[in-house]
Amino acid sequence: MRIEDIGIGERYRKDLGDIEGLAKSIQEIGLLHPVVVTSNGQLVAGQRRLAAARQLGWEEIPARIVNLSSIVRGEYDENAIRKDLLPSEAVAIGRALEPLERKAAEERQIELGRTHGTPCAKFAQGVGKSRDIVASKMGMSGYSYKKAKRVIEAAEEEPEKYAELAEEMDRTGKIDGAYKKYKRIAKAEEDKATLEAAQEAMTVAERENLESICDLRVCSCADLFRSGIKPDAVITDPPYPREFLSVFTELAESCKAADVPLVAVMSGQSYLPEVMQRLCEHLTYRWTLAYLTPGGQSVQQFPVKVNCFWKPVFLFGQADEWIGDVSRSATNDNDKRYHDWGQSESGMADLIERLTKPGQLVCDPFLGGGTTAVVSLALSRRFVGCDIDADCIERARQRIEVTLCQK
Repeated sequence: MRIEDIGIGERYRKDLGDIEGLAKSIQEIGLLHPVVVTSNGQLVAGQRRLAAARQLGWEEIPARIVNLSSIVRGEYDENAIRKDLLPSEAVAIGRALEPLERKAAEERQIELGRTHGTPCAKFAQGVGKSRDIVASKMGMSGYSYKKAKRVIEAAEEEPEKYAELAEEMDRTGKIDGAYKKYKRIAKAEEDKATLEAAQEAMTVAERENLESICDLRVCSCADLFRSGIKPDAVITDPPYPREFLSVFTELAESCKAADVPLVAVMSGQSYLPEVMQRLCEHLTYRWTLAYLTPGGQSVQQFPVKVNCFWKPVFLFGQADEWIGDVSRSATNDNDKRYHDWGQSESGMADLIERLTKPGQLVCDPFLGGGTTAVVSLALSRRFVGCDIDADCIERARQRIEVTLCQK
């Protein structure tokens, strides 16, 4: 259609942004989409494309003619609100532009070197990163472009896993949502590979020597750490009665001295202020997890008349990865077969999976019935732990051997 025959109504915006940049892009890559006009020549969609074509000196421009008013409004909204490009289209164009923008960036740095004596990055940053420049030409932020590009790349590399996700991103236009799904899938695959490798390594170690992956000792918490152990995480459930409050101080001091990256401490709630004071005096508090104990596991606290269906798990140390702050055991899974204060395997498994990775060394310096040890080994973590009661250590050792034989 001849450009001079296309009319523009008052509803269209006056500020069209970087028309010169769009014109350059059209000149380099071509016009991807025709403008949309009514049968009498009124513009519906493509005001910026039309302005760029005029700047390029075009006399004619590809056009699509529509007639129904509903289609006209839809095309207008799509152009004004949703922009013109699908995420995959924006990425395709962006890839073509990236080498050009990188070259331009190099030329800018060379020029800056001439004017400032050195191609200093801080001067170049004032112009903008090439990625951000490309993204702005696609009507996107730099971060959105980066995310969309990664989803598209993943779909190309592994279409069986990510092709549907890329299609969904185009269909919905939701780049952030697609990128988060991609990250979840990729992390699940990474975790699976890590677990399989750790399982294989642990199977070999079990055949050769159980002690190479499970170290159980009769000693105190302080003595265990004084021996020089360096666990990746301490996950433990010290005794709750008032006469045992001192063990929380012993635990905190020991973990601080050993510079343990992550410490998770389950606690009762009767003496919570004292417990927190003792722990926080030596360790860097991160968060409190709610450990749910649904069903008939609830403890009746008669002095305060409370049926308790959860326990706090205090988390200390580094915040390397995101976690949820609600953990739980299976319903009615409170296991007292091996110790009066024993925890459920399902609950400890949930904590260990949330807080550690396969192959890491988990420590429980209040071993009790050995639940943490059994679950750690079942999940392909290595384990070191202790208890001052030799009978507890022996029962835990037998429990571990029986469990491993059943695998």
